[in-house]
Amino acid sequence: MYLNVLTQCIPAPLFEGMWRHPEDQSALGYRSLDYWVNMAQQLESACIDALFFADIHGVYDVYQDSPAPSIQHSVQVPAIDPVLVIPAAAAATRNLGFAVSYSTSYHAPYQCARLFSSLDHLTGGRIGWNIVTSDLRLAVGTGLAEQCPHDERYDRADEYLDLVVRLWEDSWEAGAVRHDAASDTFADPARVHRVDHAGRWYRMSAPHQCEPSPQRTPVLYQAGSSDRGLTFAARHAELVFVALSGFRQGRERVEDLRDRARRQGRDPEGLRILQGMCLILGEDAAQARARAEEYERFSSRGGLTAKWCGWTGLDLASYPAEAPLSDLPAGQMRSVTDFLRQAGAGRELTVGDLREHVATPRRPNPHARLMLFGTPEQVADRMEMWLERTKIDGFNLMPCPPTLGTRDLCELLVPELQRRGLARKSYDTAERTLRERYFGSGVTRYVRAAENNGGNRHGG
Repeated sequence: MYLNVLTQCIPAPLFEGMWRHPEDQSALGYRSLDYWVNMAQQLESACIDALFFADIHGVYDVYQDSPAPSIQHSVQVPAIDPVLVIPAAAAATRNLGFAVSYSTSYHAPYQCARLFSSLDHLTGGRIGWNIVTSDLRLAVGTGLAEQCPHDERYDRADEYLDLVVRLWEDSWEAGAVRHDAASDTFADPARVHRVDHAGRWYRMSAPHQCEPSPQRTPVLYQAGSSDRGLTFAARHAELVFVALSGFRQGRERVEDLRDRARRQGRDPEGLRILQGMCLILGEDAAQARARAEEYERFSSRGGLTAKWCGWTGLDLASYPAEAPLSDLPAGQMRSVTDFLRQAGAGRELTVGDLREHVATPRRPNPHARLMLFGTPEQVADRMEMWLERTKIDGFNLMPCPPTLGTRDLCELLVPELQRRGLARKSYDTAERTLRERYFGSGVTRYVRAAENNGGNRHGG
Protein backbone atom coordinates (compact mmCIF):
# COMPACT_ATOMS: atom_id res chain seq x y z
CA MET A 1 0.00 0.00 0.00
CA TYR A 2 0.99 3.64 -0.41
CA LEU A 3 1.65 5.88 2.58
CA ASN A 4 1.71 9.65 2.41
CA VAL A 5 2.07 11.94 5.42
CA LEU A 6 0.07 15.15 5.43
CA THR A 7 1.28 18.29 7.19
CA GLN A 8 1.14 22.08 6.97
CA CYS A 9 3.69 24.86 7.45
CA ILE A 10 1.86 26.34 10.43
CA PRO A 11 2.16 26.20 14.25
CA ALA A 12 -0.61 23.58 14.67
CA PRO A 13 -0.77 21.39 11.55
CA LEU A 14 -4.23 19.81 11.13
CA PHE A 15 -5.07 19.74 14.85
CA GLU A 16 -6.23 23.08 16.25
CA GLY A 17 -4.74 23.82 19.66
CA MET A 18 -1.99 21.21 19.59
CA TRP A 19 0.63 23.95 19.44
CA ARG A 20 0.06 24.11 23.22
CA HIS A 21 1.29 20.54 23.74
CA PRO A 22 4.50 20.92 25.80
CA GLU A 23 6.38 18.21 23.89
CA ASP A 24 5.39 19.22 20.36
CA GLN A 25 7.85 21.31 18.35
CA SER A 26 5.57 22.55 15.56
CA ALA A 27 4.81 25.97 17.05
CA LEU A 28 8.41 27.11 16.68
CA GLY A 29 9.73 24.49 14.30
CA TYR A 30 7.44 25.33 11.37
CA ARG A 31 9.60 28.42 10.68
CA SER A 32 12.85 26.45 10.58
CA LEU A 33 14.35 24.55 7.66
CA ASP A 34 16.05 22.22 10.13
CA TYR A 35 12.64 21.14 11.42
CA TRP A 36 11.41 20.21 7.94
CA VAL A 37 14.67 18.59 6.88
CA ASN A 38 14.63 16.44 10.02
CA MET A 39 11.02 15.43 9.37
CA ALA A 40 11.77 14.53 5.76
CA GLN A 41 14.76 12.42 6.75
CA GLN A 42 12.71 10.70 9.44
CA LEU A 43 9.96 9.83 6.95
CA GLU A 44 12.49 8.62 4.41
CA SER A 45 14.03 6.32 7.00
CA ALA A 46 10.57 4.69 7.27
CA CYS A 47 10.24 4.44 3.46
CA ILE A 48 7.18 6.74 3.36
CA ASP A 49 6.15 7.51 -0.22
CA ALA A 50 5.60 11.26 0.03
CA LEU A 51 5.35 14.23 2.37
CA PHE A 52 2.31 16.26 1.36
CA PHE A 53 2.03 19.93 2.34
CA ALA A 54 -1.58 21.12 2.49
CA ASP A 55 -1.92 24.88 2.15
CA ILE A 56 -4.51 27.61 1.93
CA HIS A 57 -4.37 31.12 0.50
CA GLY A 58 -5.86 33.63 2.90
CA VAL A 59 -7.15 33.63 6.47
CA TYR A 60 -10.42 32.10 7.64
CA ASP A 61 -12.71 35.01 8.48
CA VAL A 62 -16.22 33.56 8.42
CA TYR A 63 -16.71 32.79 12.13
CA GLN A 64 -17.91 35.94 13.90
CA ASP A 65 -17.45 37.63 10.51
CA SER A 66 -13.82 38.29 11.41
CA PRO A 67 -10.32 36.81 11.10
CA ALA A 68 -9.84 37.41 14.85
CA PRO A 69 -10.81 33.88 16.04
CA SER A 70 -8.49 32.28 13.50
CA ILE A 71 -5.63 34.54 14.52
CA GLN A 72 -6.26 34.01 18.24
CA HIS A 73 -6.41 30.21 18.01
CA SER A 74 -3.84 29.79 15.20
CA VAL A 75 -6.24 28.29 12.68
CA GLN A 76 -3.84 27.88 9.75
CA VAL A 77 -2.35 31.27 10.54
CA PRO A 78 0.44 32.32 10.76
CA ALA A 79 1.78 30.27 7.87
CA ILE A 80 4.81 30.14 5.62
CA ASP A 81 4.87 29.05 1.98
CA PRO A 82 5.63 25.30 1.77
CA VAL A 83 6.89 25.67 -1.79
CA LEU A 84 10.07 27.19 -0.35
CA VAL A 85 10.57 24.29 2.06
CA ILE A 86 10.47 21.52 -0.53
CA PRO A 87 13.82 22.07 -2.34
CA ALA A 88 15.70 22.12 0.98
CA ALA A 89 13.98 18.94 2.19
CA ALA A 90 14.55 17.30 -1.20
CA ALA A 91 18.26 18.14 -1.09
CA ALA A 92 18.52 16.29 2.23
CA THR A 93 16.77 13.15 0.93
CA ARG A 94 17.08 10.84 -2.06
CA ASN A 95 13.78 8.97 -2.34
CA LEU A 96 11.00 10.71 -0.43
CA GLY A 97 8.43 12.38 -2.67
CA PHE A 98 6.87 15.77 -2.04
CA ALA A 99 3.53 17.31 -2.90
CA VAL A 100 1.99 20.71 -2.26
CA SER A 101 -1.40 22.37 -2.63
CA TYR A 102 -1.54 25.13 -5.23
CA SER A 103 -4.68 26.99 -6.23
CA THR A 104 -6.02 27.31 -9.75
CA SER A 105 -8.05 30.33 -8.64
CA TYR A 106 -5.26 32.65 -7.53
CA HIS A 107 -2.25 31.80 -9.70
CA ALA A 108 -1.85 32.23 -13.45
CA PRO A 109 -1.43 28.99 -15.46
CA TYR A 110 1.93 30.09 -16.87
CA GLN A 111 3.22 30.83 -13.37
CA CYS A 112 2.00 27.44 -12.16
CA ALA A 113 3.66 25.58 -15.03
CA ARG A 114 6.99 27.29 -14.41
CA LEU A 115 6.83 26.68 -10.65
CA PHE A 116 6.19 22.95 -10.89
CA SER A 117 8.73 22.43 -13.67
CA SER A 118 11.25 24.12 -11.39
CA LEU A 119 10.27 21.95 -8.43
CA ASP A 120 10.41 18.81 -10.56
CA HIS A 121 13.94 19.70 -11.67
CA LEU A 122 15.11 20.60 -8.16
CA THR A 123 13.67 17.44 -6.59
CA GLY A 124 14.87 15.15 -9.36
CA GLY A 125 11.34 14.22 -10.40
CA ARG A 126 9.85 13.79 -6.93
CA ILE A 127 7.11 16.42 -6.98
CA GLY A 128 3.32 16.27 -6.96
CA TRP A 129 0.69 19.00 -7.22
CA ASN A 130 -2.46 18.90 -5.12
CA ILE A 131 -4.94 20.81 -7.28
CA VAL A 132 -7.22 23.08 -5.24
CA THR A 133 -9.72 25.64 -6.47
CA SER A 134 -10.00 27.64 -3.19
CA ASP A 135 -12.97 29.46 -1.77
CA LEU A 136 -11.72 31.76 0.98
CA ARG A 137 -13.28 35.20 1.03
CA LEU A 138 -10.03 36.91 1.96
CA ALA A 139 -8.25 35.26 -0.98
CA VAL A 140 -10.20 37.65 -3.18
CA GLY A 141 -7.56 40.13 -2.09
CA THR A 142 -4.99 38.24 -4.15
CA GLY A 143 -6.42 39.64 -7.36
CA LEU A 144 -9.88 38.29 -8.19
CA ALA A 145 -12.72 40.76 -8.21
CA GLU A 146 -15.05 38.23 -6.58
CA GLN A 147 -15.38 34.59 -5.67
CA CYS A 148 -16.58 32.15 -8.31
CA PRO A 149 -19.52 29.83 -7.64
CA HIS A 150 -18.54 26.29 -6.63
CA ASP A 151 -19.12 24.52 -9.96
CA GLU A 152 -17.72 27.41 -12.00
CA ARG A 153 -14.43 27.13 -10.12
CA TYR A 154 -14.15 23.55 -11.38
CA ASP A 155 -15.16 24.57 -14.92
CA ARG A 156 -12.36 27.11 -14.91
CA ALA A 157 -9.97 24.58 -13.36
CA ASP A 158 -10.70 22.18 -16.23
CA GLU A 159 -9.48 24.80 -18.69
CA TYR A 160 -6.54 25.65 -16.40
CA LEU A 161 -5.40 22.01 -16.25
CA ASP A 162 -5.68 21.51 -19.98
CA LEU A 163 -3.52 24.60 -20.49
CA VAL A 164 -0.74 23.85 -17.98
CA VAL A 165 -0.48 20.24 -19.15
CA ARG A 166 -0.06 21.47 -22.72
CA LEU A 167 2.80 23.69 -21.53
CA TRP A 168 4.47 20.76 -19.80
CA GLU A 169 3.85 18.11 -22.43
CA ASP A 170 3.58 19.85 -25.82
CA SER A 171 5.83 22.90 -25.83
CA TRP A 172 9.28 21.24 -25.84
CA GLU A 173 9.83 18.19 -28.02
CA ALA A 174 12.08 15.36 -26.94
CA GLY A 175 15.61 16.23 -28.02
CA ALA A 176 14.94 19.97 -28.15
CA VAL A 177 17.77 20.56 -25.67
CA ARG A 178 20.98 20.13 -27.68
CA HIS A 179 23.84 21.46 -25.51
CA ASP A 180 25.79 21.91 -28.76
CA ALA A 181 28.64 24.27 -27.91
CA ALA A 182 30.19 24.07 -31.38
CA SER A 183 27.11 25.58 -33.04
CA ASP A 184 26.21 27.81 -30.08
CA THR A 185 22.90 25.98 -29.78
CA PHE A 186 21.62 25.24 -26.32
CA ALA A 187 18.16 24.30 -27.60
CA ASP A 188 16.74 23.82 -31.08
CA PRO A 189 14.08 26.52 -31.59
CA ALA A 190 12.41 24.43 -34.29
CA ARG A 191 11.54 21.90 -31.60
CA VAL A 192 10.17 24.37 -29.06
CA HIS A 193 6.59 25.43 -29.74
CA ARG A 194 4.20 28.10 -28.64
CA VAL A 195 1.13 26.98 -26.78
CA ASP A 196 -1.74 28.91 -28.34
CA HIS A 197 -4.91 29.06 -26.32
CA ALA A 198 -8.01 31.24 -26.37
CA GLY A 199 -10.63 29.97 -23.97
CA ARG A 200 -13.40 31.27 -21.78
CA TRP A 201 -11.09 32.23 -18.92
CA TYR A 202 -7.53 32.16 -20.25
CA ARG A 203 -5.58 33.35 -23.29
CA MET A 204 -1.98 32.47 -24.09
CA SER A 205 0.46 32.36 -26.96
CA ALA A 206 3.90 31.45 -25.64
CA PRO A 207 6.34 28.57 -25.34
CA HIS A 208 6.94 27.07 -21.92
CA GLN A 209 9.86 28.82 -20.24
CA CYS A 210 11.35 25.63 -18.74
CA GLU A 211 13.01 22.73 -20.49
CA PRO A 212 11.36 19.35 -19.82
CA SER A 213 11.76 18.15 -16.25
CA PRO A 214 12.10 14.47 -15.26
CA GLN A 215 8.32 13.97 -15.10
CA ARG A 216 7.29 16.92 -17.31
CA THR A 217 3.90 17.00 -15.56
CA PRO A 218 4.02 16.64 -11.76
CA VAL A 219 2.00 13.83 -10.22
CA LEU A 220 -1.51 15.27 -9.97
CA TYR A 221 -3.33 14.99 -6.63
CA GLN A 222 -6.94 16.00 -5.98
CA ALA A 223 -9.37 15.80 -3.06
CA GLY A 224 -12.73 17.04 -4.33
CA SER A 225 -15.77 15.45 -2.71
CA SER A 226 -18.74 17.15 -4.38
CA ASP A 227 -20.20 15.60 -7.53
CA ARG A 228 -18.42 18.21 -9.65
CA GLY A 229 -15.19 17.72 -7.72
CA LEU A 230 -15.29 13.95 -8.19
CA THR A 231 -15.77 14.37 -11.94
CA PHE A 232 -12.83 16.77 -12.02
CA ALA A 233 -10.67 14.28 -10.13
CA ALA A 234 -11.68 11.44 -12.44
CA ARG A 235 -10.70 13.52 -15.48
CA HIS A 236 -7.35 14.85 -14.28
CA ALA A 237 -6.00 13.31 -11.07
CA GLU A 238 -3.62 10.41 -10.58
CA LEU A 239 -3.94 10.33 -6.79
CA VAL A 240 -7.33 11.03 -5.25
CA PHE A 241 -7.67 11.72 -1.54
CA VAL A 242 -10.91 10.62 0.09
CA ALA A 243 -12.26 11.23 3.61
CA LEU A 244 -14.76 8.46 4.24
CA SER A 245 -16.32 7.23 7.46
CA GLY A 246 -17.09 3.56 6.80
CA PHE A 247 -16.27 0.52 4.71
CA ARG A 248 -19.44 0.55 2.62
CA GLN A 249 -19.09 4.23 1.79
CA GLY A 250 -15.42 3.67 1.02
CA ARG A 251 -16.07 0.81 -1.39
CA GLU A 252 -18.83 2.78 -3.14
CA ARG A 253 -16.56 5.82 -3.52
CA VAL A 254 -13.72 3.74 -4.95
CA GLU A 255 -16.06 2.12 -7.47
CA ASP A 256 -17.62 5.47 -8.35
CA LEU A 257 -14.26 7.15 -8.96
CA ARG A 258 -13.02 4.34 -11.18
CA ASP A 259 -16.29 4.36 -13.12
CA ARG A 260 -16.04 8.13 -13.60
CA ALA A 261 -12.46 7.74 -14.84
CA ARG A 262 -13.62 5.11 -17.33
CA ARG A 263 -16.31 7.48 -18.63
CA GLN A 264 -13.62 10.15 -19.09
CA GLY A 265 -11.68 7.80 -21.36
CA ARG A 266 -9.06 7.00 -18.74
CA ASP A 267 -7.79 3.69 -17.44
CA PRO A 268 -9.70 3.26 -14.15
CA GLU A 269 -6.67 1.52 -12.68
CA GLY A 270 -4.68 4.67 -13.41
CA LEU A 271 -6.03 6.17 -10.18
CA ARG A 272 -4.47 5.69 -6.77
CA ILE A 273 -7.09 6.32 -4.08
CA LEU A 274 -5.85 7.19 -0.58
CA GLN A 275 -8.02 7.45 2.53
CA GLY A 276 -7.32 10.23 5.02
CA MET A 277 -6.57 8.94 8.51
CA CYS A 278 -5.74 10.79 11.73
CA LEU A 279 -3.42 8.78 13.98
CA ILE A 280 -2.88 8.77 17.73
CA LEU A 281 -0.42 6.03 18.67
CA GLY A 282 0.95 4.58 21.88
CA GLU A 283 3.42 1.80 22.63
CA ASP A 284 0.66 0.15 24.66
CA ALA A 285 -3.04 0.70 25.28
CA ALA A 286 -2.43 2.89 28.33
CA GLN A 287 -0.12 5.25 26.46
CA ALA A 288 -2.53 5.42 23.53
CA ARG A 289 -5.36 6.40 25.89
CA ALA A 290 -3.13 9.01 27.50
CA ARG A 291 -2.27 10.49 24.09
CA ALA A 292 -5.95 10.59 23.15
CA GLU A 293 -6.73 12.40 26.41
CA GLU A 294 -3.95 14.89 25.66
CA TYR A 295 -5.48 15.53 22.26
CA GLU A 296 -8.83 16.30 23.85
CA ARG A 297 -7.22 18.48 26.52
CA PHE A 298 -5.17 20.62 24.17
CA SER A 299 -7.67 20.88 21.30
CA SER A 300 -9.13 24.35 20.82
CA ARG A 301 -12.93 24.47 20.64
CA GLY A 302 -12.79 28.01 19.30
CA GLY A 303 -10.21 26.97 16.73
CA LEU A 304 -12.23 23.96 15.59
CA THR A 305 -15.32 26.14 15.18
CA ALA A 306 -13.47 28.86 13.26
CA LYS A 307 -11.99 26.25 10.93
CA TRP A 308 -15.33 24.57 10.24
CA CYS A 309 -16.99 27.91 9.52
CA GLY A 310 -14.16 28.79 7.15
CA TRP A 311 -14.56 25.45 5.36
CA THR A 312 -18.30 25.75 4.89
CA GLY A 313 -18.84 29.51 4.60
CA LEU A 314 -21.41 29.34 7.43
CA ASP A 315 -21.01 31.69 10.40
CA LEU A 316 -22.47 29.70 13.27
CA ALA A 317 -22.22 32.74 15.53
CA SER A 318 -24.88 34.52 13.46
CA TYR A 319 -27.65 31.95 14.07
CA PRO A 320 -29.62 31.22 17.27
CA ALA A 321 -28.83 27.90 18.89
CA GLU A 322 -32.39 26.62 18.51
CA ALA A 323 -32.53 27.24 14.73
CA PRO A 324 -32.90 24.00 12.74
CA LEU A 325 -29.94 23.07 10.60
CA SER A 326 -32.28 22.62 7.66
CA ASP A 327 -32.72 26.41 7.62
CA LEU A 328 -29.04 26.98 6.87
CA PRO A 329 -27.71 27.41 3.32
CA ALA A 330 -25.53 24.67 1.93
CA GLY A 331 -22.51 26.97 1.81
CA GLN A 332 -19.47 26.74 -0.39
CA MET A 333 -18.44 23.19 0.61
CA ARG A 334 -21.69 21.32 0.19
CA SER A 335 -20.27 17.93 1.04
CA VAL A 336 -19.41 19.14 4.57
CA THR A 337 -22.93 20.30 5.30
CA ASP A 338 -24.45 17.16 3.79
CA PHE A 339 -22.30 15.04 6.07
CA LEU A 340 -23.39 16.92 9.17
CA ARG A 341 -27.03 16.66 8.20
CA GLN A 342 -26.57 12.90 7.96
CA ALA A 343 -24.99 12.92 11.42
CA GLY A 344 -28.40 13.67 12.90
CA ALA A 345 -29.28 9.97 12.63
CA GLY A 346 -32.91 10.61 11.76
CA ARG A 347 -33.53 13.73 13.85
CA GLU A 348 -33.37 17.38 12.91
CA LEU A 349 -30.09 18.95 13.97
CA THR A 350 -30.15 22.43 15.44
CA VAL A 351 -27.45 25.05 15.19
CA GLY A 352 -26.66 24.33 18.84
CA ASP A 353 -26.12 20.66 17.99
CA LEU A 354 -23.91 21.69 15.13
CA ARG A 355 -21.83 24.04 17.27
CA GLU A 356 -21.22 21.26 19.76
CA HIS A 357 -20.44 18.77 17.02
CA VAL A 358 -17.83 20.85 15.22
CA ALA A 359 -16.14 21.99 18.45
CA THR A 360 -15.76 18.47 19.84
CA PRO A 361 -12.33 16.81 19.41
CA ARG A 362 -12.16 13.29 17.97
CA ARG A 363 -15.39 13.77 16.06
CA PRO A 364 -15.26 12.86 12.36
CA ASN A 365 -14.34 15.86 10.24
CA PRO A 366 -14.26 16.59 6.51
CA HIS A 367 -10.45 16.51 6.39
CA ALA A 368 -10.26 12.92 7.63
CA ARG A 369 -13.40 11.25 8.90
CA LEU A 370 -11.33 8.30 10.07
CA MET A 371 -9.51 8.88 13.36
CA LEU A 372 -7.72 5.91 14.90
CA PHE A 373 -5.99 5.69 18.24
CA GLY A 374 -4.39 2.65 19.78
CA THR A 375 -1.33 0.46 19.70
CA PRO A 376 0.52 -0.19 16.44
CA GLU A 377 -1.13 -3.60 16.23
CA GLN A 378 -4.63 -2.18 16.73
CA VAL A 379 -4.16 0.58 14.17
CA ALA A 380 -2.56 -1.80 11.66
CA ASP A 381 -5.55 -4.13 12.05
CA ARG A 382 -7.93 -1.32 11.08
CA MET A 383 -5.77 -0.21 8.17
CA GLU A 384 -5.66 -3.76 6.85
CA MET A 385 -9.45 -3.98 7.09
CA TRP A 386 -9.81 -0.75 5.12
CA LEU A 387 -7.57 -2.07 2.38
CA GLU A 388 -9.45 -5.35 2.12
CA ARG A 389 -13.01 -4.06 2.38
CA THR A 390 -12.82 -0.85 0.33
CA LYS A 391 -10.05 -1.59 -2.20
CA ILE A 392 -8.37 1.74 -1.53
CA ASP A 393 -4.69 1.90 -2.44
CA GLY A 394 -3.30 3.45 0.72
CA PHE A 395 -3.55 6.21 3.27
CA ASN A 396 -2.93 9.90 3.70
CA LEU A 397 -1.71 9.87 7.31
CA MET A 398 -2.08 12.73 9.81
CA PRO A 399 -0.13 11.92 12.98
CA CYS A 400 -1.11 13.68 16.22
CA PRO A 401 0.53 15.49 17.87
CA PRO A 402 2.56 16.37 14.78
CA THR A 403 6.12 15.98 16.10
CA LEU A 404 5.63 13.07 18.50
CA GLY A 405 3.08 11.49 16.20
CA THR A 406 5.49 11.47 13.27
CA ARG A 407 8.13 9.79 15.39
CA ASP A 408 5.63 7.17 16.57
CA LEU A 409 4.43 6.60 13.01
CA CYS A 410 7.97 5.88 11.85
CA GLU A 411 9.18 3.92 14.88
CA LEU A 412 6.02 2.06 15.95
CA LEU A 413 3.42 1.77 13.19
CA VAL A 414 5.54 1.39 10.05
CA PRO A 415 7.57 -1.53 11.46
CA GLU A 416 4.30 -3.31 12.27
CA LEU A 417 3.00 -2.70 8.75
CA GLN A 418 6.30 -3.94 7.34
CA ARG A 419 6.08 -7.07 9.48
CA ARG A 420 2.69 -7.79 7.88
CA GLY A 421 4.00 -7.19 4.39
CA LEU A 422 1.79 -4.11 3.95
CA ALA A 423 4.53 -1.45 3.77
CA ARG A 424 7.80 -1.35 1.90
CA LYS A 425 11.05 -2.02 3.75
CA SER A 426 13.17 -0.23 1.17
CA TYR A 427 12.73 1.98 -1.85
CA ASP A 428 12.98 0.44 -5.32
CA THR A 429 16.00 2.10 -6.91
CA ALA A 430 14.46 1.59 -10.36
CA GLU A 431 11.63 3.96 -9.39
CA ARG A 432 13.44 7.24 -9.89
CA THR A 433 10.44 9.59 -9.99
CA LEU A 434 7.37 10.03 -7.82
CA ARG A 435 5.14 8.85 -10.66
CA GLU A 436 7.17 5.64 -10.92
CA ARG A 437 6.74 5.19 -7.17
CA TYR A 438 2.98 5.06 -7.60
CA PHE A 439 2.69 3.41 -11.01
CA GLY A 440 5.85 1.38 -11.55
CA SER A 441 9.31 1.71 -13.06
CA GLY A 442 9.30 3.35 -16.47
CA VAL A 443 5.96 5.15 -16.01
CA THR A 444 7.31 8.68 -16.03
CA ARG A 445 4.74 10.56 -18.13
CA TYR A 446 1.27 11.80 -17.34
CA VAL A 447 -1.49 10.31 -19.50
CA ARG A 448 -4.25 12.78 -20.35
CA ALA A 449 -7.83 11.67 -20.77
CA ALA A 450 -7.78 12.93 -24.37
CA GLU A 451 -4.81 10.70 -25.22
CA ASN A 452 -6.97 7.64 -24.69
CA ASN A 453 -9.29 9.04 -27.36
CA GLY A 454 -6.75 9.60 -30.10
CA GLY A 455 -4.84 12.60 -28.74
CA ASN A 456 -1.07 12.92 -29.10
CA ARG A 457 1.94 14.70 -27.68
CA HIS A 458 5.63 15.08 -28.26
CA GLY A 459 7.68 12.05 -27.22
CA GLY A 460 10.46 11.79 -24.69
